[in-house]
Amino acid sequence: DDTSPSLRGKSRSKHSAGSFPQIKSTPSKAQVKAAAKKDAYYRQLFGDNEQLFKKRPLHSILGMLSEEVREKWMHYSNTNEDRRLLEQVVSQYRQRICELAASEGEINVGSEPYYQRNTGALFDAIRVVLEDNGVQPLLAWHDTHDSPLRNDRKPDGTLIELANASDSKDWRWVAAVVEIKDDKASENNKVARGQILEDFLDMARDQPRKNMLGLGITKHGKVTAYVSTCDSIDYAIVGKLPALDTNVSSEEYAMVRFIAVLLRYLDPRHSYVVSQTSGIFNDINLVELVPPPKQIVNMLSGSFREFRLKIADDKAFSGRRYYIHGMRTWLYHAQIYYATEAGKVERGDDVILKLQWHASDAREGDIHKKANSMSVPHIPQLVFAGDIEMEEHPGGWEVLVMHNAGASIKDHAIWSNFHNACVIVDAFAGFSHTLLAASAGDGSGFILHRDVSASNLLMHGKDHEPRVIDWGYGLVASAQNLNRTTGLPAIVGTAPYMSLRVLYGQFKRSVVDDLESLFLVLSYCLCKHYGKPDKDWYRRMWSGTLSTSNLLMERKDWLESLATYIAKMNLNSCPRELSELAVDMYMALFGSKEYSASDIINSEADPRCSYLTNAVWAEIFSKSLEIMELPHVKKLLRFAKDSERDSFAEVDMDED
Repeated sequence: DDTSPSLRGKSRSKHSAGSFPQIKSTPSKAQVKAAAKKDAYYRQLFGDNEQLFKKRPLHSILGMLSEEVREKWMHYSNTNEDRRLLEQVVSQYRQRICELAASEGEINVGSEPYYQRNTGALFDAIRVVLEDNGVQPLLAWHDTHDSPLRNDRKPDGTLIELANASDSKDWRWVAAVVEIKDDKASENNKVARGQILEDFLDMARDQPRKNMLGLGITKHGKVTAYVSTCDSIDYAIVGKLPALDTNVSSEEYAMVRFIAVLLRYLDPRHSYVVSQTSGIFNDINLVELVPPPKQIVNMLSGSFREFRLKIADDKAFSGRRYYIHGMRTWLYHAQIYYATEAGKVERGDDVILKLQWHASDAREGDIHKKANSMSVPHIPQLVFAGDIEMEEHPGGWEVLVMHNAGASIKDHAIWSNFHNACVIVDAFAGFSHTLLAASAGDGSGFILHRDVSASNLLMHGKDHEPRVIDWGYGLVASAQNLNRTTGLPAIVGTAPYMSLRVLYGQFKRSVVDDLESLFLVLSYCLCKHYGKPDKDWYRRMWSGTLSTSNLLMERKDWLESLATYIAKMNLNSCPRELSELAVDMYMALFGSKEYSASDIINSEADPRCSYLTNAVWAEIFSKSLEIMELPHVKKLLRFAKDSERDSFAEVDMDED
């Protein structure tokens, strides 16, 4: 799911009435790609994430990259040979700059071009000296200031794996980025830091990584190293670019030593999750993950059966990749191949490989397995779930392999044909069935999804089977909690689809919040495919760029009455079956004469839980059966009729 520019909401204390938590949700791919990469954008990106920046000792920063790099840096220059190499680098560096000045002319001292030239000269000098001494560098410097990478962004420089130096425009091979400013910019310059954050987003777009390295060069050639981890952006001052006409200072030697250690000892794949030599991977056994997953479970046979995955395209097709902090995910289409007892290879199903990085104790695999075991309908069958535990990354990584789930409802071709309206209604009945059945649970507990969004609702195959995915923020709660309401202090979700109560900061969640999110997904799809809403209003509502407080106010104004709800979307060409479904959902959620939107928002417990039963929600879809036979509508109505717990009435909470 790809929607808004920076952070997903985290655990917070209870907010007082009238105060708004600044929730940051899943970043918007459209916004990230479309945003003008100008100074104002980078300042905003840094401002949104400034609290993540933590100053650390340099040895701690290097230890995040690898223990070998840290040890080599701490002991480098302790020998006569090391000191001789450093002196050779400085001499070669100054000679190189003199050559450039003679051929290209002088550059204003302290300008960005001045530091750009000197930085390239230093990397070149270190490479030459290492090679002259029989050492092959692991990384190659590329000046990308005027040579854009494949998404047209131009960091000032990159360090690329030497073996793939010929493919220098591919972000997947970038081991580190460099951003350079002039003497007007201090080391904490907001634009420079914002550019490095954007570089980190690009580095992790297709290549799953544990961390990312960036260097910022600012006033007087001061160099700062940045490492992006799961829960922070750690940084340390490295030193300074060497001057041209004075004795080399300790700060300048520190810089030379730092770069020499990086080029000589930093494994270009130090941050990769998958140890492969071609692309990210094309043909992989899960034990080739770094390190291999623990707690391996094969959901098909009950025990682990070795298999390989053939990746259809080594670029991720979806996921929360546009992320600086919090959970990140990468999804790949793959084909599964099992090893038979006869030593042959047996082709299995089309599957999705999902790699997930997070800093919490929650595991999507656990939630997904629980939902499968409860026979919740319309959830892809899980084939494999495992953890990759890493001491330096609390929470670690998850690996999931599941059956293919189809295409997102928001971009599905089905919207292009009016005759498909009843099929779409049937799909939303299926989505409703999933959410209601999960919340009904079984004797061992129940599940709330808590992140229903347009990208997490899919349609699969020629029969357009509904699928609900991405249970990473789901919550399993106790079976004794008969109200199926949770009060866990966390605000999570995708902002444009969060319910009013979640936007306001109410922590107590129920399935009604999930159903309200489903209603918002339908509303978004109708706007996108059939409406002619005001463009500014559409962008504010659905791009994820508004602050939480502003989004809440916009949403309240929109949902104030049925008339304003319809008018804002301007659905002049919408199929009747879909517009009626949207109206019926609206009336079920907001049409009560007893409770206004303000009552719903301000009440500690959602008053809709007392009357919005399974049967009431299922009845919304029943009129569509008068037009044609819809299997998922019939299943939803049967489930509502058979449900033993048909009310969400409030009782005492008891979460797991």
